[in-house]
Amino acid sequence: MKRLFVILLCVLAIGCSQTKDQQVDQAIDRALSYLSDNRCDSAIGVLTDAGLQLQNGVYLQVLASAYGCKAGFDEVKYLSEDLATLNTNSNQIFGSLASRNYSLETAADSSKYTNVLTGINFLINSDGGTKPSQVNRDSVYGVRQSGDMAVQTLLLTIVNFGKFLHYYGNVNNAGVKGSGSGSNTCFLNYTDPRAQTAISLGNSGACTTNNSGHPDLSFAPANLSKAKRRVCEAVVYIANLFDILDHVDLSTSSTLSKLEDVSTSIDSYRTAANAAGLGAILDLTSQSDCETYLNTPANFNDMEYFFALVFESGLK
Repeated sequence: MKRLFVILLCVLAIGCSQTKDQQVDQAIDRALSYLSDNRCDSAIGVLTDAGLQLQNGVYLQVLASAYGCKAGFDEVKYLSEDLATLNTNSNQIFGSLASRNYSLETAADSSKYTNVLTGINFLINSDGGTKPSQVNRDSVYGVRQSGDMAVQTLLLTIVNFGKFLHYYGNVNNAGVKGSGSGSNTCFLNYTDPRAQTAISLGNSGACTTNNSGHPDLSFAPANLSKAKRRVCEAVVYIANLFDILDHVDLSTSSTLSKLEDVSTSIDSYRTAANAAGLGAILDLTSQSDCETYLNTPANFNDMEYFFALVFESGLK
């Protein structure tokens, strides 16, 4: 009995002698081992048990990977199948994003979608500021570490952006808007006159009326808070895509250069938004800032106009 007590004391002493950094490193190693066996929840559990390390880039990357794992996301498969076959023609990229293997969504706020979003949020909000930016993350982590985080953020963001386009755009397998199993042909119901005019120009595919928006994006009082959140999730995806790709050079990688093609392809929509005086929306890299922005009636109308110019004309 005494011998067992002594052994226990030795074990406790060894455990107590570990620094916090050592404990975190050990948690990361264990999480990576769990992820290699596809034990996603075990990886999340061991990382959170070590305490959230919001200024540790490697920890956050592994945690984001664990949530991606929980969503069924396989980075290698995504790079070789979804990203490799992405059509980056500016007139077809939204439809191509909406029709990737990982884009197939049948419900709002599905567990796959929300788990990927959780991973994204850990990465983009890692600079500790109120407005996420790649420049700030470079300052906190150094260009090399923040660059690794940026690539992971881009992949997860494009995955969820594709899910958003697929479900709320009601696309078919070819990524054609309004041709899916739902009834809507537009993203939103439009009351703003500028948005209505933009749609009337005939550059919005199946979206030819002002009242065929997706029911889960309805701004009716009972659904208003959810609709604002969902709309802002899409805006934050685009804003962070531009912010990261404006500051990270991926041209030297034959695989990742496709991500820069994404930025180039959708840049015409950024140009259109800026020309219409909607540039402030593309500066909303924070979810909370975006939702606050929508509390002003004039800004709410601007968001409708933004969706008409970018989402309706981008996805046909």
